[in-house]
Parts: sequence; structure tokens; C-alpha cells
Amino acid sequence: MYDIPLGFSSAAVKAGLKNNDYDLAVIKSEPPSVVSAVYTQNSFQAAPILFSKKNDKNNIDLLIVNNKIANSLTGKKGYDDVLDIVKYASEVFKIKKENILTASTGIIGEYLDTKKIKEGIKKASDSMSFDFDNIARAIQTRDKFNKIYTSSMEVSGKTARFYATAKGSSIIHPNMATVLLFIFTDLNVEKTALNKAFKEAVNKTLNRISIDGETSTNDMALIMANGALNNKPITERNKKLFKELKNKLDEICAYLAKMIILDGEGMTKTIIVSVKRAKTQNDAFNAAQKIAVSNLVKILFLSKNPNFEKILSVLGNIDININNLLLQVNDVDIYKNGEINKNEEDMAKLKKDIDEERKENYITIDLGFNTKYEDYYYFTDLTQEYISIHSSYNI
Repeated sequence: MYDIPLGFSSAAVKAGLKNNDYDLAVIKSEPPSVVSAVYTQNSFQAAPILFSKKNDKNNIDLLIVNNKIANSLTGKKGYDDVLDIVKYASEVFKIKKENILTASTGIIGEYLDTKKIKEGIKKASDSMSFDFDNIARAIQTRDKFNKIYTSSMEVSGKTARFYATAKGSSIIHPNMATVLLFIFTDLNVEKTALNKAFKEAVNKTLNRISIDGETSTNDMALIMANGALNNKPITERNKKLFKELKNKLDEICAYLAKMIILDGEGMTKTIIVSVKRAKTQNDAFNAAQKIAVSNLVKILFLSKNPNFEKILSVLGNIDININNLLLQVNDVDIYKNGEINKNEEDMAKLKKDIDEERKENYITIDLGFNTKYEDYYYFTDLTQEYISIHSSYNI
């Protein structure tokens, strides 16, 4: 049993969308929540995303998440289906349509079974409780484990609670990473402050992970803050509390982002690439991203005889100070002072180190400029199992 934020109730139900498993989640906020949301940058945004983007400036009473069908690439009918579901939910819960958000995950290009979803919403309305039991399961597709994080924050002698859950295991890459991520808190926070803190947290975490370099049509990260704690509203002007809020959202998003990477389909290893002393901040980001999405680099961590010098060629057009460049893998120098490390003992140690299954590995790249510009990415290897999974499934 988790310590749930005040004012939230929920229900996860088996609506018959996904065999005999939880496939519909409904979360109610009372009082209504201010929200901050980040969506996929994919041009083919799904109908629930298009709908939610119209409403997220309002205070939100209800969030509805369905599984099995993504309701993406479904045109006018797909959007009309969302309107139909929302209209029904507004009548059942006696709230306005403008105060509802929706999200979907599952198969692209197929239509929702609106009858089953509406029946599920009615079932949920009759079973709402002050916990989040099975919500994580209801939003998952092929996830191998629940991704849940709870935390708290002291504000003026009161304890604000945070409950967060996410789904995602493939098609992971900014902007955003392919996930559904929801955070609920009873904290009272001004919307502009919430927006700034949350979007910065997403950028530093969910937008720094990559499994396969692909984004989808349904990605959404959302925080709902209903103010039920009745603390004095947190604003950017209160620098101490605002910093504490930013740190808390960084903590939550970082944990869930790491859980998504660890659940990467077919993965056997995780890798963190850190780029330091770049000529510009943009160079630091681009270098880290190039490494993270390179199939060549990913496969190196599976190789029986890895040639890690190839990492240097992946950097491409990034401005590099060749004579001062340093490349390390798991603290072993690969390239330093303009020369490749040919020490056989070093290479044998590194190979043995990497052969340890599911071990976290590190690439460090110092681009050799006298600056403080740095960035990072968290990514996985690319295995035959990943290829097998994505060549044989429809969800």
C-alpha cells in the first residue's frame, strides 16, 4: 500500500480491451488539479494527445487512460471517439468535458472500442478508492515490471505527497521519450512554477534516454497538483521552496527514466555517455546524442572483440580538440593525448568488465576545450532479441 496524495481517487478496471487484464485507468482529482504536461514532438500526434492539449490549461478533474489501442492515425473518427468517451465520462462523474484529460497506448492505426471503454468508465466510477492499486498495470503494454515511485516533501510544517507511475520499454527517444508518465501530488503550487520545474525535469531525464532512437505518436508526461495540502502556494519567487520542488521532480523523473531504460526490450546492458569540456553546450548535447543513438556503438557492447576506437568516428561533425581529446570506456583509456591505447592488459580487463551481463557501463568523452559545457545520455545495447520482438508482434 502506497501513501497516496490527498484528494486523489482512482480505479483500474478490466474493460475487456486487453484479454483478461487491467486495461483502463481513471484518476479523479478533488479539488481539481493544475497541470503541466509534455507531449510527443512526433508530427502524427494521436487523438488523445490532440484532445488533452486543448484542455491542459484548465484545472483538471479527471484523467482517463486506455490500453490496447493507441487511437493514433485514426483521423476524424479517432478524435470523435475521444469526444464520445469524454462526453460520457463527464455525465457519469458530473464534471465538464473541458476538465478531462485523456491518454492512450497500444496498437497504432486501429479504432477504439468506445462501447467497452464507456462500460469500463462506468465500472470505474462505481469502484473509485483512495489508492492507486493496479493503475501501473493498467497503463502497461509490454513492460516487464511496474514502474512506480513515491516520495514526499516538507512544506511549512506539512508533508506533501507524490505518487508517480510510468510505462515504456521500447520506441524510446526524445522528444519526448516514448512513455506515459503521470505524477500526482497534493502540493499547492502556482501553475507557472509547476510548468517550469516539470519541463526542466523532463528535459534533464526523459529527454536524455534512448533505447532505439525512435519516438511514438502517444507520448505524454503529466503532473497533476491539486493543492489539497492547503500550503501557501509555491511560486518562483520563493526561491528556496521552488528549488526544493525542482529537485523533487528531478528525483522522481530520473528514477522512472532509469526504470524505463532497465526495462528496455531485449537489452542486456545499459550505458551512460558523459560528454565534457565541449566547445558549446549544443556540441555537448549533440555528441552525447550521436553516441546514444548509434547502432555501431550499441553493438560494440555485444562484440566478442570490441573496437572502441570506432566511437571516435561516430562523433562526426562535432568540434573536437583532437590533441586534447580523451575517450574512456569504464575508466579505461581508449584514446588519450592523440594516441590509441594499445595496452593488451587494459583491453582484456575492459572486455571482461563488459561481459558481465546487464552491467551498467560508462563512456566518458572529454572534447578537450577549456569550458564547463557538458551533457549526458542514458541508453542500451541493441540485441537480436530486440529485432525478433519487433519483427513478430503487433503491440
